[in-house]
Amino acid sequence: MLVAKQLSSLARKAAASSQAKRHLCGLVAAVDDVWNSTPNIHASGPPILSETSTALTDASRILYHRGPDGMQTSRGVYGPQRWSMGHTRLAIVDPSNRQADMPFNLTLDGKRIHLAANGEIYNHNSLYSDLQKKHGWNEKRISGSDCEVIAHAYAKLGGPAAVRQLDGMFAFVIFEECEETGKLKTFAARDPVGIKPLYYGRTHAASDDGDAYGYVFSSELKALVGHVDPATVVALPPGHYWTPEEGMVRYYEPDWLMKDDYAPWEDPDHNVTDDDIREAFRKAVQKRMMADVEYGFFLSGGVDSCIVAHDLLPLYKEERKRVFGDDRPIPTFTVGMENSPDVMAAKGMVENLGGSKVVDHKIRSFTPDEVFDLIPKIVYHMETYEAELIRSAIPNWLLAERAAQDVKMVLTGEGADELFAGYLYFADAETPRQVQNELRRI
Repeated sequence: MLVAKQLSSLARKAAASSQAKRHLCGLVAAVDDVWNSTPNIHASGPPILSETSTALTDASRILYHRGPDGMQTSRGVYGPQRWSMGHTRLAIVDPSNRQADMPFNLTLDGKRIHLAANGEIYNHNSLYSDLQKKHGWNEKRISGSDCEVIAHAYAKLGGPAAVRQLDGMFAFVIFEECEETGKLKTFAARDPVGIKPLYYGRTHAASDDGDAYGYVFSSELKALVGHVDPATVVALPPGHYWTPEEGMVRYYEPDWLMKDDYAPWEDPDHNVTDDDIREAFRKAVQKRMMADVEYGFFLSGGVDSCIVAHDLLPLYKEERKRVFGDDRPIPTFTVGMENSPDVMAAKGMVENLGGSKVVDHKIRSFTPDEVFDLIPKIVYHMETYEAELIRSAIPNWLLAERAAQDVKMVLTGEGADELFAGYLYFADAETPRQVQNELRRI
């Protein structure tokens, strides 16, 4: 899988103090009194958080490292329910437009919609065009933000149909002030792969599961601390949406995932050529180049990143010439111990691509002492003690820290082993079915 990562501009400012981050935006949202100063009469128990007027801002500020380009909060009351939203923005698309800051508070086709989102919607322009041409949508966009189109699609198609139209990496929460019921509707969703995180839990004010009241959402667990009952906290699974009425619902249901007997290798009419794969791959690279800021590439020297670099470079050169009229080299970044295999392989790939004339390659070398010093920060931001995840996160942290000095977004080759059976143990598989089952599992 090809992944585009966003690098916080805070990382560039704080690189000297090793505070690099590599996330895109952060959101918090609540249907409760935890971030409002006036108690709600429907609360069935004491709030976990003592209610103060700064609580929403404080919770949002916890996620400031995810998006230092803008922090906004919104809150309101509709019927018996109070809602609150906070958002920290890392501006990648339409970065200088303050109307692109979230939360969006929009009136669309008579519906009052509040949206906080984290991610990128690659098909935002074509989706908005389809809404206009196929569905008679006449509401104007207020910004060039790709995430704004989520609200337009929701307003026209409804939540379940809208999320199925999104092509991208995303996690979002929508509150709709529903005139028909006089209540607040809540809709949350996460992308099919789960690239963007979204957690939620319930406060002591919560009643039955069908009541939208008493839910708090966040991009990171740490922003939920003190606001919810820890025993109720869960991650919204990839490819699911959530409403208080339906609970979690899987919306991403491809045959390869849902059907145990899926076996395209046994279907004589299933014909995917090498050229088909190459073209699909090239399109996957191209759409992840969507950015109005400078971006680069993580070049590890491994097969996955080298293949991405091979397709990315001509697309990047074409874009630079078309948009900027120059031939600026693409920034690439490698991390490793001095003269390590990854570093040497990356250097060889740079030369193979054309050398310094077309690739501006930067290497972040590190020592064992640096690794030990980073562990507490890694645990804090990864929110896990799993040794394997921490181990892999350390070089990625250093790599993102270095890249953030020069660019705001990078493309990577992450996820290819999970899609193309790249791990060595796949060689032990005796049948295509065993390979298929393991790929589904991971």
